[in-house]
Amino acid sequence: MDTSNTLHWMHISDLHKGQDGTSHSWPLVRQQIVQDIISQIRRSGPIDLVIFSGDLAFKGSAAEFAEVKADLVKLWDAFGTDGGNPVLFIVPGNHDLVRPDADSVFLHVADNLRENDSARRALLEKPNFVYRKEVNACFENYTSFVASLAAAGIPTATVQEGLFPGDTSAILKVNGLNVGLVGLNSSWTHLSNEIPRSHLDIAIEQLSSVTGEDFPGWAMLNDINFLVTHHPADWLSPHALEEFQSSVFVPDYFDAHLFGHMHDNLPSEQTIGAHKSRIFQAASLFGLEKVRGVADRRHGYTFAKLEVVNEVCEVWPRRIIQKANRVWEVEADGRVLKGDERSFTFPWPLRSFAPIKKH
Repeated sequence: MDTSNTLHWMHISDLHKGQDGTSHSWPLVRQQIVQDIISQIRRSGPIDLVIFSGDLAFKGSAAEFAEVKADLVKLWDAFGTDGGNPVLFIVPGNHDLVRPDADSVFLHVADNLRENDSARRALLEKPNFVYRKEVNACFENYTSFVASLAAAGIPTATVQEGLFPGDTSAILKVNGLNVGLVGLNSSWTHLSNEIPRSHLDIAIEQLSSVTGEDFPGWAMLNDINFLVTHHPADWLSPHALEEFQSSVFVPDYFDAHLFGHMHDNLPSEQTIGAHKSRIFQAASLFGLEKVRGVADRRHGYTFAKLEVVNEVCEVWPRRIIQKANRVWEVEADGRVLKGDERSFTFPWPLRSFAPIKKH
């Protein structure tokens, strides 16, 4: 199978390892995912990249992250059935931090930082500022987990660490392509369950910190650029959303935004000015969501393959369901697809500033 100038990835999110009511069923579901990975590889070739857009754990404990690592090792065994060894790129979610104590000062100001400019500037600019220390402490278990993955045989795509834990970037060389990855921590102000939609913060400084203070220059090194966060844009506060849309997720440079948090597959495409922008929202891999007190299981993930020569991307949205006989199975996600389709395609022309590498 010719893989020249292709990028084949898997997007997963929201495992919520350690959540009550999931531990006994998860090994059965994981085995179904393993079999589906092997089938996807045989159908479309090796997986080059796995993007995990947060909420790996449930309470951010070291024990939960140890279990996540054991699960990832099993998935990487499946990826290696053809000798493949994809790179993992991850960001933290709001369940991947240890929530601060009730007397935390930062907890009580986090959702109003945009109205307290001096404190916000100190947080972003001073590594030893008390609020920055609190943020770092919340993500210590996550940071240790990421540092332990290479020793477990899981290659991670982190070249440049940034302002907050989980702010990272990497440039992968895959099948003749330069693939730029930026992961931004969108959870550093999501410190309790009571935080509603449209209240989170994100900062242009986070993007600058992982791209050498020159994001356009960094982006122009690459053929494809992905932005990965845990939250969708509409979870940001109005001021943060304005900054995100004008200065962070800039379609001149980013080809796609990948995220989770909403527990449902929803890949889409939108036009911003003269550019197409792709949105990949991943379902929950196995987190148990409750809607008005009732368990709502919507599990799944997505495979996608970009063929640069043909300027087309094929997407396989997958759904994990429990059949009437209580058996778990993985199948094409009919909520996203039409009829008996297994996948769908959409055009993906490359931006003009990055020449394609020739073999």
